[in-house]
Amino acid sequence: MEERKDSTTVETDSLELSIVIPVYNTPLTYVKECLESIDRAQIEYSYEIIIVNDGSTDYELMNFLKEYKNPYTIIIHEENSGVSASRNIGLKQAKGDFLLCLDSDDKLLPAINDAITYLTNNKKYDIIYCDLQFFGDTDFLYKKCEFSKFQLMYVTNMLTLSSTLFRKKLVSKVLFNETLSYSEDRDFFSRAASLGFQFKHFKKPFCLYRRVFNNQSLSQKNIGMKHEVESLIKSQFNAHVEITPEEVNKYVINNFTAHKKHIIKLLLIIFFPSLFSYFVSRKFYKNNIVID
Repeated sequence: MEERKDSTTVETDSLELSIVIPVYNTPLTYVKECLESIDRAQIEYSYEIIIVNDGSTDYELMNFLKEYKNPYTIIIHEENSGVSASRNIGLKQAKGDFLLCLDSDDKLLPAINDAITYLTNNKKYDIIYCDLQFFGDTDFLYKKCEFSKFQLMYVTNMLTLSSTLFRKKLVSKVLFNETLSYSEDRDFFSRAASLGFQFKHFKKPFCLYRRVFNNQSLSQKNIGMKHEVESLIKSQFNAHVEITPEEVNKYVINNFTAHKKHIIKLLLIIFFPSLFSYFVSRKFYKNNIVID
């Protein structure tokens, strides 16, 4: 049976930010770190935290959620239905003008204030995504590229959910596909792109993305479904309609910007084809495609 619980009374008039956090048997230490990071972020805008407990069975976690008190937090208890369904529940409940889906093992950074300010001042953009700062079993900054609809839909996922802030109006048009438990963020944002919502790369990281090699973070599970899910995502769209020459150019520019070695490869193909063929035969290059 569905059970809902408001841990506290949250002021819902003119909220600016809603943070949706699905939880399913996440290690309690990670959940505490996630919630503490929101406090430390010192959010300068009115906000709420919506925790959706997706039928967790971990005793320590359940006890913590029952006892947790915070003036900005709503806790919703649901029967287990998957992370996409949990996010949808939270998004439908959200009152904020801007929405952030934060994984329960990730951390928020103070730069979230800069991200909200940017979207507030730049009305033409609906979605901003930041460079990705890993932590946990690894520590490095992954720099994202400028947005390319072609790249997102047909090549690879450019966005990570915890590092993406978007306007509430999206959820009147797009919700998460509840049949997906892998790459549901790519599917969500691909459909948003197809509907014409505007994306912007925001370089300053506003979250920390956990990587755990000996156990797997929440976002590293179910990767065995990769090819099946990617085929499903692509099948929803008509490439002849979605992908214009401008979109292809954006993708090519992104690749040359991110991988300077592609420029050398292109020059070899054009001016020194024999030498390039030699490099391919020696497996210095794995194929004769300029961008791979």
